[in-house]
Amino acid sequence: MKKKSLILILSLVTLMLSAQKDPEAVKVLAEFSRIASAAPSVTIDFTVDAVDTKEDDITTVSGSAVISGDSYRVTLDDNILWADGKAVWNYMPDVNEVTITEPDPGDESFMAKPSLLFSMHEKGYKVRLLEQNTKEWVIDLYPEDLNVSLVRIRLKIGKTLHDLRSAEYKTKDGMTLTLTADKYNLTFRPPAGYFVFNAADYKGVEVIDMR
Repeated sequence: MKKKSLILILSLVTLMLSAQKDPEAVKVLAEFSRIASAAPSVTIDFTVDAVDTKEDDITTVSGSAVISGDSYRVTLDDNILWADGKAVWNYMPDVNEVTITEPDPGDESFMAKPSLLFSMHEKGYKVRLLEQNTKEWVIDLYPEDLNVSLVRIRLKIGKTLHDLRSAEYKTKDGMTLTLTADKYNLTFRPPAGYFVFNAADYKGVEVIDMR
């Protein structure tokens, strides 16, 4: 009886450990990351739906992002962000004002560091292939740190191009943010200075440097 119980416990532990890093899911995400990292940039036209179940509120934001390593340019309905790894410029067209800050290394949100989409699976997450069909893989990532507010991230990745279809973030406070990639392109080559705000392009802009 004791021997059978030990075998059952060992089997359960083995299943739990293997579930933490589903080999098929890791393989898909590794290729997704490799292809994106090898491109001159990743351009995503996206829509973000934010659902707050506590407040019974839904907010939708559309925009585009061009990502190259730690550099990016994110264009939203009411502001534009540039970042070159050393500084972040947040331009508000309605008041013709730009705020300059230093990047926060502890901020791992999509808006703060979009490149994490391609590498976040490498550490700090349990990875599982939830399902797949002829067009895409659906992969869930669960944080290993149970004290964080994030419940899970669900990625949908296209099978033909290993392109991002959507990324869903679910938190303990009842928020669900779903980023849907309306377009995904790996061919754009950003020219020099593309990820740096140029005041000459915005006549009369007020610059607030908070570095």
